Parts: sequence; structure tokens; C-alpha cells
Amino acid sequence: MPHLRTMVTELGTGLGMLGEDDVDKVLTNRSPVMHNLSPEDWERLASVREGGAFDAEFHAAWENGRAFFTAGDGLRRRRPEMVEWKGAVRGSGDEVAPVDLRIDHVYLVSCKYLSKILFNASPTHVFDTLLVGGPARRGRGAGGDWYAETAPSQYQRLYEVVRNAVGAAAGASDERAGLRPSRGAGDTGMVALPGLDEPGPGAPTRNGTVAPPRAADLRQLPSLAVELSTAQREALAERLRPGWPAEAKVAYGALSDEVARASAARWHAALSAGPGGAEAMLWRLLRMGSAPYFVLGSSAARSLRLRIATPWDWRQLFGLVRFEVFPQAGGQPRVGWLAEVRERSSGRVHEIAGHVEVRWSHGRFGGLPEAKGYLDTLHHLVPGYFPLR
Repeated sequence: MPHLRTMVTELGTGLGMLGEDDVDKVLTNRSPVMHNLSPEDWERLASVREGGAFDAEFHAAWENGRAFFTAGDGLRRRRPEMVEWKGAVRGSGDEVAPVDLRIDHVYLVSCKYLSKILFNASPTHVFDTLLVGGPARRGRGAGGDWYAETAPSQYQRLYEVVRNAVGAAAGASDERAGLRPSRGAGDTGMVALPGLDEPGPGAPTRNGTVAPPRAADLRQLPSLAVELSTAQREALAERLRPGWPAEAKVAYGALSDEVARASAARWHAALSAGPGGAEAMLWRLLRMGSAPYFVLGSSAARSLRLRIATPWDWRQLFGLVRFEVFPQAGGQPRVGWLAEVRERSSGRVHEIAGHVEVRWSHGRFGGLPEAKGYLDTLHHLVPGYFPLR
């Protein structure tokens, strides 16, 4: 089920496209033009509206929908016959456009409110297969551990530091509680952690199943990071939620630097041999596909009302001068990218910048690493992102 704020921004945008003047009246009437909403969805939306917690989001979304209703690029004051909400339905993974609404089977709309995120994919799919097939596609080799593959020694070193720190903390806790350390740890190559608190029975995990006891998961951690079980990963992520142990910060910095360097090198090599080269990569990063679509939303400073060009449109208006990828410093393993684009009509050169962060998908050591792409250039300054007219 979508988060309430997401539901408000997406459906508020769609309701604004109906050509009505009063959002509360539209909510009361429950127009049949709106598709894929259950009675419970209407009730949730009306309840949130009445509670007032998302008034600002309702207003921004409603005004964006109204702007699309009147725009020459949009509905031109023609009342739609169908506004379809994607809601919680997952796509196939091949979609280029992050579509949230579809109007009359023609207009595709992405609702992007206070977000600079372009995509969330596997590192393999970004750096090796260049997002071919759509940003949401898992890609070849997506099930592997990118940290173990690109920085094996730094990854193992960080794990050893964390493993020892967690064991030392548990030992101190046990000593205060008058418990004896577990014997035999040296014989097995494991760290024994008998003093960790057990959660109550039936604690749910993120997928709704019953969580195994955290202490049981952490009592015997393997010697190698690549041998961690799913339950142990989840337990470590929970244990490390407040932050890294002080002694692990240097090791994490070394891991981050090496992953960024290796990822940039892999990306550069794939670009040299991959389909379409740098120009096609730029289109995929900016989520340009064979059909135009619209972005309606807001940034921290302004409303976003944009028409996203296709590569066909883009090539008629712009030419790629330079595209670079490079490791960046700063917390998570990070790879920056920079494109220089020349406007054909004027010769003016524009810069577009972004970056990709590699991080564990569910907290430190929890889940496999994912690659999250960000646009650093303001949306309305990107060549090919045209203001709605």
C-alpha cells in the first residue's frame, strides 16, 4: 500500500486534472473518471484531507493537476474520460518512465515531489549493463554482493572490525550481568555473543514473517562476510542502526573509497564497449524513452511542471560534447557523472550533473548493495526537460 503522502500527491494531481474547482467536492463525488481506486482508498484520502496533515501536499498536487488540465502540452481544458492511478501495482521492470498516472491511454505522468532520485537499481545493472532494459530491471548478476566483488579485502576488513566490536560490547554487557563468556569460540572461528537481548516472540520482519531471535542470529557470526546468512545480516543491520562503532569508521572509509573507484572503472569500461555509448547512457540516466511523458511535482524551491523529451526530440535540439564518470568522496561509495551538452540552435553549452550512491539495501550489512541515482542539476535546467506550456 502506498505511503499516505505518496497517495495524496499522486491522487491529488490526478483529481486536479478533472477540471473541477473544489477539491473537497471532488473527493465527495468520487468521480468514476478516476480508475484503480477502491472504496477504502477513497476513504483514506478523504480522512487524510479532513485531518489536514497533508494540506500543503494536497494544495501543490491539486494545482499541478489544474495546470496540466489547462496546458497546451496537456489537456487544453478538455475533461479527461479516464485517469488511471498506478498505485501499488509493480511494473515489469522494463519501463523507462516512472509513471504514476495515465490519462486517456495517452498522457503519462510521473509525480515527483521533493525528490532528486532518478532510479534505484542493482550496481551491476548501472555500472556493467548500463541500465539497458529500464532502470527498474534487476539486470544480469543482480543477486551478487557488489562490495565483495569490487573491494573484497576492504569489505572483509570492515566486517572483522564490526564483528570484534559487536562481540566486545556483548562481552562487557555479560560481565556486568555476571555471565560467563561462551567457551569454544576460538575452536570454531566464531564470535560468541551470549549477552544480547532477545526480542519478544512474533516480532515481524520487513516482509511480514516472524523474526528469529536476534541474539541467536548474532551468537555465532561466520569468519567471512560473504558467509553471512540473511537472518545474520538483518540482525547486524539492527545492531548497527545507531551507527558504526568508532573503530569501524576508518575501515568503512577505505571500503567506500575502493568501491567508488572500482565502480567508476567498471562503468567507464562498459561505456567504451556498450550499446549506444555515452549518449544513450545519458538518456537512460535522465529516463528518456521512446514516448514523451510529464513530470508534475515540486522541488524545495519551486513547482515542477515538465515535459520529458524523447531521444528523437533531444537529438534534434542538442548534441553531447562530453560525458565523464568519476569516483567521488563523501560517506557512501559514490560515483559522479557529468555531461556537457551543446544546444544546436545557439551553440550554448549546458552542464548536467548527477551521481550514483551504492549502499546496503536494508541498513549496514543488511541486504545486498543497491545503486541509487540522483540528479544534482535542477530539473528545470536539464536540456530535454521542457517547462509545461
